Amino acid sequence: MIGSSSLLARLLNSFAAVLLLTGCNRGVEPEVLQRFQEAQQAFDRAENGDDFLVAAGLYQQILDRGFVSGAVFYNQGNALLRAGRRGEAIAAYRQAKRYRPRDPYLDANLQYALGNRPAASQRRAVLDTLIFWQDWLGYPAVFRLMAAFAAATFAIGVAWLAFRRRALGWLAAAGAVLTLVAAFSAAYDWYRYEAITYGVVTASETVARKGNGESYEPAFTESLREGFEFRLVDRRGDWLMIRSPGGQEGWIEAKDTVVY
Repeated sequence: MIGSSSLLARLLNSFAAVLLLTGCNRGVEPEVLQRFQEAQQAFDRAENGDDFLVAAGLYQQILDRGFVSGAVFYNQGNALLRAGRRGEAIAAYRQAKRYRPRDPYLDANLQYALGNRPAASQRRAVLDTLIFWQDWLGYPAVFRLMAAFAAATFAIGVAWLAFRRRALGWLAAAGAVLTLVAAFSAAYDWYRYEAITYGVVTASETVARKGNGESYEPAFTESLREGFEFRLVDRRGDWLMIRSPGGQEGWIEAKDTVVY
């Protein structure tokens, strides 16, 4: 009876892991699933910061294999936050948001990591307001939606050519418009997630300077603290040129940050 219960528990854990990993950018490999379960177990057994860092490292091994999943980033963020790595946790949660935009637990944990403050980097641009549905779908889902619209439009267009029904022509035209809108939405997602590099300060405190060296004067009136978010503008050796949410620019040492 004990053996049956243990087997059932393993099956349930496997099923739960598969559900958590759905929405990733490719199929779940058995080895990846096993590593995910090992990371979960390490997290559940963790008793101190070092233990949680081990769990975070196991999640990182999954990401290093090229397996991108909102669940992996989310759980890694939880492990990093429990380990006291607030800046790195914010970066992990931000990446998880790309794939799980409507997850209330993710939103709550991100706000907690931010210190329950309204992040300036979260201010919506005009374009974000116009395409208001952009954050309803995960990053890969936008591309799948575009492909679905394109396939449906093609099928309707073929039917219109065959039967010459006015209704089919209107449907094909509407489908073409929806396909173009979805394509624009997908292109915008690609731009903001692939063309732009973001980062978070991970040191307890760092000074942004007017040049890539400690001899330069500070660029900001105050030091940047852990959890400060920025956009990467340039990189020179061990220094990064960053832009704050308010538009200010300065140079900080790469060792004090994590970029994604």
